[in-house]
Amino acid sequence: MSPIHASEVRAALRISRRNALRTKWRSALILAMIGLPVALAVLALTALFPVTGSDRQHYPIGQADAVVTGAHGWAGLTQDAWGNGVSTQPGDVPFTQAEVTALLAPGSRVVPVARGTLRYLTPQGYETGEIRQVDLRDPMSRGTFRLTEGRLPAAPGEAVVSAERMNRDDARAVAPGVTLLVGEERRPVRVVGVALFALAGIEPTLATFPGSLPADAFGAVDSELMSRAWLVDSPRPLTWADVRRLNAQGLVVVSRAVTDRLTADEPHSRVFDPVRAVPWVAIMLLEVVLLAGPAFAVGRLRRSREFALVAVQGGSPAHLRTIALADGLLFGVAASVLGAALGVVASRLATPLLEWRAGFLLGSFQVPWAEVAMVTVLGVVAGLLAALAPAVAASRTDPVAVLSGRRERSRERADRPLLGVVLVVAGTAATIASAGHDIAWTGTSALVTQLGLVALVPVFLAATARLAARLPLPLRFAARDAVRNRGRTAPAVAAVMTAVVALVAVGVAGHSVAAQRLVVDYAQAPAGALQVTGPDLTPELWNRVRSAVREELPARVPLIEARILATPSGVPLNAFVPDDASGTSRVEWYDATGSGGLLVGDENLLRYVLRRDDPGAVAALREGKLVVLNPDVIRQGEVRIGLTPATGGEDPLALTLPSAGVRATGQGWARAVISPEVAAKNGYGTVTSMLVVDPADFRTPSATADRIAAKVERITGMATVRLETPEVPDDTLFLVVLGIAAAVLVLGMTSVATMLAAVEARPDLETMSAVGAAPRAKRAVVAGQALVIALLGSVTGVLAGLAPGVAAAWRPLPYPTVVLRADGVTTTAAAGDPAIAIPWALIGLLVVGLPLLAALGGAAFARSRLPLPRRRAT
Repeated sequence: MSPIHASEVRAALRISRRNALRTKWRSALILAMIGLPVALAVLALTALFPVTGSDRQHYPIGQADAVVTGAHGWAGLTQDAWGNGVSTQPGDVPFTQAEVTALLAPGSRVVPVARGTLRYLTPQGYETGEIRQVDLRDPMSRGTFRLTEGRLPAAPGEAVVSAERMNRDDARAVAPGVTLLVGEERRPVRVVGVALFALAGIEPTLATFPGSLPADAFGAVDSELMSRAWLVDSPRPLTWADVRRLNAQGLVVVSRAVTDRLTADEPHSRVFDPVRAVPWVAIMLLEVVLLAGPAFAVGRLRRSREFALVAVQGGSPAHLRTIALADGLLFGVAASVLGAALGVVASRLATPLLEWRAGFLLGSFQVPWAEVAMVTVLGVVAGLLAALAPAVAASRTDPVAVLSGRRERSRERADRPLLGVVLVVAGTAATIASAGHDIAWTGTSALVTQLGLVALVPVFLAATARLAARLPLPLRFAARDAVRNRGRTAPAVAAVMTAVVALVAVGVAGHSVAAQRLVVDYAQAPAGALQVTGPDLTPELWNRVRSAVREELPARVPLIEARILATPSGVPLNAFVPDDASGTSRVEWYDATGSGGLLVGDENLLRYVLRRDDPGAVAALREGKLVVLNPDVIRQGEVRIGLTPATGGEDPLALTLPSAGVRATGQGWARAVISPEVAAKNGYGTVTSMLVVDPADFRTPSATADRIAAKVERITGMATVRLETPEVPDDTLFLVVLGIAAAVLVLGMTSVATMLAAVEARPDLETMSAVGAAPRAKRAVVAGQALVIALLGSVTGVLAGLAPGVAAAWRPLPYPTVVLRADGVTTTAAAGDPAIAIPWALIGLLVVGLPLLAALGGAAFARSRLPLPRRRAT
């Protein structure tokens, strides 16, 4: 075989370019098939790239030269370049601004900053969030935020709220113009704007102007989170030697000069793990190859006369193969370059929208050129692979058969079915073995199965043709035409099959997860009970909510009120009631009351919790005892309960009470109940946490619950109305999205393949017209071609997609789910046990609906009248 020279490659590329310009619609189709996946991959990579490396805990430097924190008693500390690894003692007195300035180089300017987790009151109730106090107008704060609405704080008592907080449903609680009461002293702070903040450590909810809150509101100085810090504008960069000198004097320093050099020397963290990404990239590459393959195959058939003429004039099979491969190279390069450019431009244009949806700044726009180049190269490889099979077929062109107008006979390798069977068996076994393990293993095994099925598609086509022997003429013709033109039909069927496999696997996994009893699906009250929960509402809001609920209930129905312990100033306390004799306490994963299982109320609440009237329990409650649903935790007639403020930052408290054990009937939904008098006697306040309508008194209709929910929503967005009814997890929207995706992919691929098949089968249709076939017969033939491609690809894809879908769903949740038993003891529920659910509606759409729709579409758009065939001169 003679080698191919560069001049021959250039000549092949010129031939390919002229051919592409002659068939503009086919060229545009191939460019879209290869370029769009490349554009989507580049868009995802470029949009996610700035997020990497954003997990630093220190205060964001912005345009400052450094950020420092320090305290008396920290002298001689050590740190790394990012300010981590510092060992300090709590309670140290922080440096003052004058002391920090004196420790820095002469001419340095510092701006104080502070941050901490504080509780604040909104018009709709209490919230807790990260609050920063810094002058955002200072040039050193640039780069740490971007104002999106309103203005920056300009005086004490003003603040901006984060866009992430504004993205919640109850955004009106903190909207610009609202005055918030922050901290225990309830300092008034008026919201004057909305800003996106850089993602560094804990993102703030509010950023207040200096002086809005006292320094002691932010708690003790913290070297890791830099709760008290200063932005530094230095006359010269702070080197590592400067950092070590300042460490000796008690300052923790994060210097821009040091971190920039460190970041430049370190390889940048990747957006994805290359090893874990291999199966997904390979699946995408396979889909692109299968999509573009039929177009290249039909292009080769259209140019068969051109290939025959080259062959009779002395062209070798290598020359023919080069001419055909030039199509793949030309389209691969053009589509990949255009797709990469489109992805980069789209990512730049979409950055503001992505930042708003994410709720934080993504950082400076950067293009990961190495990843973009990799995706571009993969696009070129996909183009070459899609053109490979047609190129091999072109190299085997029979010039005598082509120039005489006879059909060429295709040759199939005898070992391909055996290889396909081996891959399918191995891939299926690996998929089954991957159940309960990393999802990347499931993707890898599914890819092996897919490759085996692709190799077996010609066998499936031949079997379909044999089964179609007794079918009507249109279907029999379509099945045999598919076998006769395997080079065009097999990639189309394989493309539909690959798309259906992915859709079925995602559908089975998603539907199964929805079918599992997740935490939020556990009963939170007796069946038929109406609960209004809102531990963070003020007494004024509770009065309004109580009136709204009462308006919708019959006059004699009692409205039970459950309260939780609080500090004398009204800060809720988290209670830790023992679970067992050892004194341990596990908090429920979902506790609607926020009480930790300790409720404060009267006899009605006790009856609701116990699910029965119990005179002994009522007597114990009136005597001032703690009524415990698990008597095993009582020691010497008492139970010790741990208490911590909901805001944190304070030492835990302990409350020991005389107790009486009473078993609950049915589900308890609480650990213990005390009276408000007992709480007051021990120096604690109470706050309302929940209003309840006991179904033993009145079963609230759904319409009534909806009206109550609407009224409560108008009062506050921080309260939840729940009518306890058995519910089936609803993933209708998820299945609808999958159905739309299935319709677009399956119908799109089938229509393209059908159009190509109709073009190739035009001589046969012309012959049918010449012998008197009715127009509807020709439409039926085209419909049969669409039905064969869609039905065979869908059925095979559904069968192949069930295994990876089940394997993906066959894994437990990554965390245990703690719920209360009937006796008030917590238990770890098996929420993550596999619960496989098959989305039969989606499968019915794929197996029945879409193939029939594809056939109807093929019949509707097929040309029924064709001109008589003309014999070409040879």
